[in-house]
Amino acid sequence: MINLEEREISKALNILNSLSDEFRYEKICQLSDCQIHTYKTLLNEFKKFHFISSEDKAVKNSHNLKGDALERLVSYLLSISGGIFCVDTNLRTSTNEIDQVISLTPKGKILLGNHIIDKRLKTFIGECKNYQKAVSVTYVGKFCSLLLTNHIKLGILFSYHGISGTGWNNGAGLIKKFYLHKERIEDRYCIIDFSIKEFESILEGKNLLQIIDEQLKSLQFDTDYSRYLSKHPAE
Repeated sequence: MINLEEREISKALNILNSLSDEFRYEKICQLSDCQIHTYKTLLNEFKKFHFISSEDKAVKNSHNLKGDALERLVSYLLSISGGIFCVDTNLRTSTNEIDQVISLTPKGKILLGNHIIDKRLKTFIGECKNYQKAVSVTYVGKFCSLLLTNHIKLGILFSYHGISGTGWNNGAGLIKKFYLHKERIEDRYCIIDFSIKEFESILEGKNLLQIIDEQLKSLQFDTDYSRYLSKHPAE
């Protein structure tokens, strides 16, 4: 027999299914004032440490401080994105150390089972690279190999300056080629470039699910999909 709680969950999911993707994700990942304040504090800390020179003698272990600030920001963003993700950090495999392995909470599994979130979110990998310049094609190649080795279809590269290159050049080009090397869409590997622009867009009203969805569509249609999205009338 279905209990009251299950009926309420089912009713809520039916309502969510009737909404557009943008509005649905907005509701799933709606942030409280307290969460926005904490996120903004962590983002400002990340930006502050990023611009500290590695040669600044007054700041000890600046490289570690930068990396820690980025990882704290990413972990917090994942934790407040609808309560649907759980994160294992610094996971060691036989060949690599992975910054974040992200899987779904029970709530996330319900959303996945009802086709409300992308199936590639069932398990994905996050890597934090707080470099002083764009992430190079060499590292993007290593990240491609990491996904292949672990049979993970989605990876997010979190950084300040994003991936090097545009179009079909350098790191950006390799991401497209890596995506297209499998014929069937469901077999393709996706890498999402999450830079300071995406981090700041969270404070402008976007959320992690929207950003992931936009970039997945951009890969599929080879265009900047976010340019074609407008706000929902209810926002």
